[in-house]
Amino acid sequence: MKWNMPLGINIPELGNAQAKIDLDAVIEKGRRSAVQWDDLAVASTVLVDLENVGLLLIKRLLGYLPPQHVTLPYETYLRALVHNYRQNQLSGNDFIHQAIEHVKMVRNADMKQNLCSTYPPRDYTYYHETFTPYGLQVKQRLTRFLGYEPHLNHSLSAELWLRAELASDASSLSESITAVDIRAITLIKYREALLDNGKLTADKSPLQWDLVLKTQYFSNITGE
Repeated sequence: MKWNMPLGINIPELGNAQAKIDLDAVIEKGRRSAVQWDDLAVASTVLVDLENVGLLLIKRLLGYLPPQHVTLPYETYLRALVHNYRQNQLSGNDFIHQAIEHVKMVRNADMKQNLCSTYPPRDYTYYHETFTPYGLQVKQRLTRFLGYEPHLNHSLSAELWLRAELASDASSLSESITAVDIRAITLIKYREALLDNGKLTADKSPLQWDLVLKTQYFSNITGE
């Protein structure tokens, strides 16, 4: 299941509930997900030797790597940031601060399809009708990692996405936290901030794994 797939599309593995496919929504999803040619042209010419480092920086800071259409407009700036750090044009603290703030923009772009104050009633119906076989497992998994059970209005899209990931490859989720879990948790925490305090606060909210980056991953990210 895609991150921004219309939730009314039936997924056979998640149950027998049938729903009409919203063709307009599917077309709109395709338009939003398309890679922009201007972004692609820039990415193919700017510090191309640092492409993998830029993507690694996003992955280490977020805990997961969003799709290319999300990362592409932002990743070239991160290449330049790493380049300037290597050239001693940025201190370590400045590098970390700027990287975190820029990757927040990537995170926010990945959240764009989930800015509604509440999901449509049909999505909640779909959630309950397709709860078997993975619904309880997903809810318990997220509750374990979060330390509390999230409100459904915060977690609905994240839970459905995580169910689909389990349906496609149940073995991909180990007992320990994975990148798939982190993406789902990032959405839940973002929506908590969004609905409690507004979009500006949500956009500025901390990344979930920035403290890990500051310690364990810093040297790996800068390529040193």
